[in-house]
Amino acid sequence: MKKFFEMDVQNMLKLDLHIHSQYSQDATGGPRDIIKILQKRGLDGMAITDHNTVRGGLKALKVKPSGFIVIPGVEISTSDGHIIALNVKEEIPRDLSVEETVEKILDIGGVPIVPHLFRKMSGIKEKKLRLIYRQVPAMEVFNGCSLPKTNIKTAKTARRFNLGGTGGSDAHDPLYAGYGYTIFDSTDTNVDSIVSEINKKNTWGEGTTIPLQVRRDRMLKSIKQFFQRGFRRI
Repeated sequence: MKKFFEMDVQNMLKLDLHIHSQYSQDATGGPRDIIKILQKRGLDGMAITDHNTVRGGLKALKVKPSGFIVIPGVEISTSDGHIIALNVKEEIPRDLSVEETVEKILDIGGVPIVPHLFRKMSGIKEKKLRLIYRQVPAMEVFNGCSLPKTNIKTAKTARRFNLGGTGGSDAHDPLYAGYGYTIFDSTDTNVDSIVSEINKKNTWGEGTTIPLQVRRDRMLKSIKQFFQRGFRRI
């Protein structure tokens, strides 16, 4: 696993690997809009990781411009919290245990990533991480919606478990796409090569925290939707 400080910042790719589109119940904006924002911010690509559906990622593959990298993905609601699956094009059942979910991701050739480990409602927490860390190449060490101190804690946990890192905005509005991103010490834009770098634990996450008012509004919206769903987590 490469150390972040060893990376050549002049020759690396930056991809936001945690974005939600209009195909998530709690998000807005189409893949085309998200791509435009990311290009303006100088990012090389993204993964659409909508809640429990790959529709956004598949749509992004169809509308992406030449040279822009799209990795289809999904954020799956397990019975223990959320898990991101990258490089998948088929649906994975929700509400399975985190161990069963990781197995299903691997079975279809996907890459399981642990997002926002310590988040109260949707993080799997360290107890569950201990059950799967040998099958998972990376944790999300920067999430644009998490507090800086939480991202620092998560990054320390990733290093302690000898895992690679990813970064993502966790944006639910295209305006904030690109606030978090994953850095690749490479200029190879082939998706297989990018996935290989994640699996080799050669990536890390960086970014800027999304403004407080935006995060607060999203939290209030999430609480409201939680009650509207009959106390069911997304």
